[in-house]
Amino acid sequence: MPGQRLVGVRQTIPALSTRTYLDSAGAGLPPLSVTRAMREFVERWSREGERFEEWLDDILKLRERFAELIGARDNEVGVVPSASIGLVELASSLDLSKRKKVVVSDLNFPSNVLLWLRMRESGLLKKVVVLRGRNGIVPLDAWERAIDEETVAVAVDYVSWLSGYRERVREIANLAHRRGAVALVDAFHGVGVFPIDVRRDGVDGLVCGFYKWLCGPHGAACVFLNEERLNSMKPAYLGWFGVKDNVIERAQVKRDPFDIPFPVDKAEPSATAARFEWGTSAAVVVRGAVEAVKFALSTDPGSRFRVITRRKEELITGLRGMGKKMLTPTLEESPGGGIVTFEAKKHKLLVEKLAAKRIVVSGRYNHLRVSPHFYNTAEEIELLLRALRMV
Repeated sequence: MPGQRLVGVRQTIPALSTRTYLDSAGAGLPPLSVTRAMREFVERWSREGERFEEWLDDILKLRERFAELIGARDNEVGVVPSASIGLVELASSLDLSKRKKVVVSDLNFPSNVLLWLRMRESGLLKKVVVLRGRNGIVPLDAWERAIDEETVAVAVDYVSWLSGYRERVREIANLAHRRGAVALVDAFHGVGVFPIDVRRDGVDGLVCGFYKWLCGPHGAACVFLNEERLNSMKPAYLGWFGVKDNVIERAQVKRDPFDIPFPVDKAEPSATAARFEWGTSAAVVVRGAVEAVKFALSTDPGSRFRVITRRKEELITGLRGMGKKMLTPTLEESPGGGIVTFEAKKHKLLVEKLAAKRIVVSGRYNHLRVSPHFYNTAEEIELLLRALRMV
């Protein structure tokens, strides 16, 4: 990414002028376009009250822009309150009449493990295989051994929230499909970091929030379901936004959203991924998320990832030179995402000492996790390394 362009981006993110921020895996920094859109929304709401149909249009915009970001179609995307809820909705759509086994990894974020374990404990699933990572990696052959004809779904994160390992999603999806299972992916640490194409990677279902690498607000996420699965994966739970002929579908064809009553004798899901939209969204959050995706689309994802990879290389080289024990695999083992994690005893104390120097990172289980974004500079990486040598 040209230096002039990077300077321009940094100028739109106020926090970068006051601190060295290296915690995008925890929460990304919002550009002014996001916070301004949300502030103007609240101010107008305060002056004029609810503008319901205008807010419905924001949901349509978010579906369209997120679909563009992952190589999907807008009818395959729904807007939900969080990535964890999106996973629950996908899980509730599985046909468990014949297959009752799910394969996951302990590199997944907890939501993408606990959900499945609870389904087993409640009797919905018979078996959940949790593959164990070694040195931050689950090898592909472990997935191959675990996935069989009893498997209904394989649940995997594009990038491990802890080790930063980038799973071989395309190959894992192929293994799942070969055995008749679906591939469900948590992309929270992938979207906004590197280019994603759900069709190229064979992804059946995907969830992603906006407050990390997409630099948006908390409280909204998108769920994707491949249109080829729309007929076979229908949710066990439904809300008034998710039924066939819902308020948004009516508004799209210029109808009064309340021209006729909603059904009380049959709950037929929408033909699209709108079926996952249970009820009214946090409208101000959706407005911010629309701007966040617009911000992401304003730069080439390949260029962003090249910058992130350079920052990772600088960081890993410096940490290895200091003798730090790395959890994050080498770039030769995995192209990774944007996360670098290394061992750090008393991680909370170290995080606090760095924060006193206005350097923001996160601590996880006696490790320090550093997650530079495309707006971070080589000078900021060196500043962190110097601070680590001193504390």
